[in-house]
Amino acid sequence: MVFSSMAPGLAWFFTKPLRVIKITAFFLIGCFLQVSASYSQSVTLKVKNAQLKDVLAAIKQQTGYAVFYNAELLTSAKPVTLDVQNASLPEALKAAFNGQPLNYVIENKTVFISRSTIALAETPNGYVPFRLELDPIKIQVAGADGQPLSGATVTLKKNNRSWVTDAQGVINMEAEKGDVVVISYVGHATQELKIGDTKKTLIVKLAPKENTNEEVVVMAYGQKKKKTEMVGSAYQINSDKIATMPPGRIDAILEGQMPGVRVTLNSDDASSTKQRMNIRIRGTGSFSASNEPLWIIDGTPVFTGDRTNLIPGIQTAVTPLSYINPADIESITVLKDAAAAAIYGANASNGVILVTTKSGGIGKPRVSLSLQNGFSTINKSTKFKTLNASEYMQLAKESYVNSGKDLSTFPYNDNDLNTYSNTDTDWLDQFYGTGVVNDVNLALRGGTRKFVYSVSGGYFKNQSTIKGNDQSRGSVSSNLKYKVDPKLELVLISRYSNNKNNTFNPGMDYLEFLPIVSPYNNDGTYRLYNKKISGVDANGNPVYTNARFFNSVAEREQNDDIQKSNVLNNNLSINYEILRGLKSTTQIGVDWQETKQNIYKARTNWEGMDASGNAVGYGTRAYNKTVTKTFIERLNYTKTWGAHTVTGLAGLELMTQKYNTRYLSVGGFKDDDHRNVDFAETVISRDSSMRETKSASYFAQLEYNYDKRYYMQVTGRRDGNSTFGTEARWGNFASAGVGWNLKREFLQDVKAIDYLRIDATYGNTGNSRISNQETYGIYSFSNSYNYDEKTGAVISSIPNRRLRWESANQTNLKLNLGLWDRLTFLIEAYRKKTVQAIVGAPVSRTTGETSAQSNTGELMNEGIETTIRWDVVKNDNTGLLWSIELNAAHNRNKALKLYNENDRTFGNYIWSEGYDINTLYLIRWAGVDPRDGAPLWYDANGNLTRVYSIDNRVPWKSANPDLFGGFRTTFEYKGFMAAALFTYTIGGYQFSTFSRGINSDGLNIEDDNQSINQMDRWQQPGDVALNPKPIWGVSTRSTMNSTRFIYKTTNIRLGNLALGYDFPDKLVTKMGIRELKVNLIGNDLFYLTPYDKSNRNSFKQSRSGYPTETSFLLAINVTF
Repeated sequence: MVFSSMAPGLAWFFTKPLRVIKITAFFLIGCFLQVSASYSQSVTLKVKNAQLKDVLAAIKQQTGYAVFYNAELLTSAKPVTLDVQNASLPEALKAAFNGQPLNYVIENKTVFISRSTIALAETPNGYVPFRLELDPIKIQVAGADGQPLSGATVTLKKNNRSWVTDAQGVINMEAEKGDVVVISYVGHATQELKIGDTKKTLIVKLAPKENTNEEVVVMAYGQKKKKTEMVGSAYQINSDKIATMPPGRIDAILEGQMPGVRVTLNSDDASSTKQRMNIRIRGTGSFSASNEPLWIIDGTPVFTGDRTNLIPGIQTAVTPLSYINPADIESITVLKDAAAAAIYGANASNGVILVTTKSGGIGKPRVSLSLQNGFSTINKSTKFKTLNASEYMQLAKESYVNSGKDLSTFPYNDNDLNTYSNTDTDWLDQFYGTGVVNDVNLALRGGTRKFVYSVSGGYFKNQSTIKGNDQSRGSVSSNLKYKVDPKLELVLISRYSNNKNNTFNPGMDYLEFLPIVSPYNNDGTYRLYNKKISGVDANGNPVYTNARFFNSVAEREQNDDIQKSNVLNNNLSINYEILRGLKSTTQIGVDWQETKQNIYKARTNWEGMDASGNAVGYGTRAYNKTVTKTFIERLNYTKTWGAHTVTGLAGLELMTQKYNTRYLSVGGFKDDDHRNVDFAETVISRDSSMRETKSASYFAQLEYNYDKRYYMQVTGRRDGNSTFGTEARWGNFASAGVGWNLKREFLQDVKAIDYLRIDATYGNTGNSRISNQETYGIYSFSNSYNYDEKTGAVISSIPNRRLRWESANQTNLKLNLGLWDRLTFLIEAYRKKTVQAIVGAPVSRTTGETSAQSNTGELMNEGIETTIRWDVVKNDNTGLLWSIELNAAHNRNKALKLYNENDRTFGNYIWSEGYDINTLYLIRWAGVDPRDGAPLWYDANGNLTRVYSIDNRVPWKSANPDLFGGFRTTFEYKGFMAAALFTYTIGGYQFSTFSRGINSDGLNIEDDNQSINQMDRWQQPGDVALNPKPIWGVSTRSTMNSTRFIYKTTNIRLGNLALGYDFPDKLVTKMGIRELKVNLIGNDLFYLTPYDKSNRNSFKQSRSGYPTETSFLLAINVTF
């Protein structure tokens, strides 16, 4: 049993949590009373021959209502003479617009102004209204998702008259047959429409304008900013780039879609959800702490595993990110530099990923049904190539003879139990098959000005290509917004999922099992033994033995490994407008995760038998519950006067995270029908643990922009965290950034330039994702440590109460350029220096350990990122669009400081000052001596040698690629769509451990199949061969770690291909539905490396040993 001691610091924040809530409630109630007393919509105004815009400004100031209009509209307005006292808003507007050639509509605290449908003719006596003989037309404007667009502008092209749509996206106007209207809305492509003589109601859908500088990006704490107005480095993908991606997990969605974000496998199994992906944002920023980003969903931090990406207490842990339904996601934003992320302080050094789920909108209820069904299969080009039965026998016998033995005693001669010569098992077919993917989602969205709602449910089932490995997820979510009054709004976002995973991992068995062996006996039962020759007796006759065969096909069918998880995420927000421009938000979030795992190893295979072969049966029950609670109180302020805009954010955040684990291992089952651990006779071991961390944070941010030309942002945060010792518990983090819009400065007349802006930011962020044990130590209790027959304890991890969080000083430069409304460039250069990095330092052995963690390291990451988008063809009138988007990133990593300049080695890697921390540390392979087939290496000085020595290891090349990124191309025309996403990596090297094991040059050939590469071997003097002379069971040390087993990671992969059709409104309305979309989707269709050979294994076969899973899906989306 393991306990982690913890100091009680920060207790004053948490011992009486209700006190904080009471104070907050008292504060808000006071604000409600104060403001409700002072708030008024009455207007008092006396003017003579004033301009209408000045009158509107005065009304806006007195009522707090926004006024929306095109400046050109007011050029036709007449002077206003007005005298009103304590008039209501409608009364004041009626008086101001009396006799004006304009209309107005009051909707949701906004006054919309448009041209009147009454034309005015000038006569000698003044303006006399008269009505044209026109046809009434109703136009309803919606976005691509069908949600109504309030505030869209509809302009009659012949005379530039304009109208503004109401809250339901509707305007009523009059026009003649043949008139052309232009419909526009911020962030959407403008559309022209010709009025016919039959339709009196027109429905218009505006497509998003992807490269517009009006695109809105979700930032920290729910702030939303235009892409070209934000300070800091952030990149966002929206639901349109998520919809056609694999529905299993959200972390895999990011690959290739965001510059500087590298997604790699963290599991040997690429087709299951056993572990999460590794996500690195701008490189590896820590030696020993976590390098994973902070995930925040709808404002609440979520638990995504410990720093090693596992769920504590659970074996073969499933990633919590697979519990989230991608169909519920509206956008994913990655915050990369200090200006964007420093407001998250001690948790932001590795970047922050903000996930925003879908919400409803004002309008009639909309029911959306989406179905994805298909199948998956392995991409055989990524299968590691091993020997078939004939090739194995040829190589094995040659190796046997090379060892000086006679083939009469060759172990694999046919006998009564095994017919080796007639067996040719393709173990890939035994472990892999055709998978099935099913994903169903149903959503109801809509709302009024008072209540907006989104309720959805989904079911996902993935039967993996690895037989016995499947995942199911049932999920429900809701996003409810209720406007109590014009100032008070309540928002409740809830998400629940029930998850089940049957996990089976064949390991390297499909590579290593011999092709001359079958998983079945002649009678069809599962094989437990292989009969083979083990030597000769005194008379020279072969001696046969039954060697145990650990048959994983039997284990898959007879054993269990089942994980069940329940996840609940709730987020309640109370938004209150205290004063005009000042809003308070109180947010309470809970992320609750519970996982149960039951493992059973049957009595009928070797995993369920003891060392003597007796049937026992073993069971394991594991449990984890993790609860993260967050309380945030923040104030947002916005003030605009003239060309000046100031926004501010200040708040308090309290968070506590607690997990409990339990583990029980038992044995001694009477049969395999009763598998519950309660039926076992013997308890083998039991364990439990508990960890609780608490944090308190204060944060503030101030932004200013002048005339959308000059931008400034400063951020500060102070964090306290109980993970760290009492002497190093609090830390301060800050950032500053500036931006300059050159387009508005002196390039406004250059029509070719849409926007041109440069930014510079600097700041520091922290990394607190470490284990408590490094601060407080671990005491292990066991019967192995006893005194006077009493259980004792030993320190298994040395405490360091001065250990503090790592800090990263970050600099970022950014250039954002748009040309000809077709071409955009985003280029960023960054430098991130991690100081106080946690590394091991040697300690006296009298402590019971040899090292302890300390803040003695420094690490540098620097690089450049770019994103280029080109709308090759763009025609708003015909709907033809062809776009290309490329992102690329280069990162360079270097260790600057280690404890006492001491190099540290970790397996095949080295940390050394001045080198990349992902530098391989190996002996250099020199090939095969053509004289006798012996292995050759280079010594430390570069000289050839036939002696293998670890003293000849040298820092070699890095696992980091030179360049990585993604390429997307999209084609749209009259409802047809085609989109492809490629990911690529250039440079970088990877050591393949399993490749070393099955390129054994005869050493392991008796038990393990071999790589196809082994067929290119030395056989006679003068041979120039890839591999040394194979010798049965003899080590020439050729299989020891060296650059022989290194593969270059350069590759390109077609990650996603989608072909779709959006059926026209004219057709779907006849079917009684609003929308109908059909897509054919392919995932991981091909994987290319530039040095593929049919008789070789390259990186794409060797990156994990598991073939890539390719899936084909039919997706149907219907909206009612």
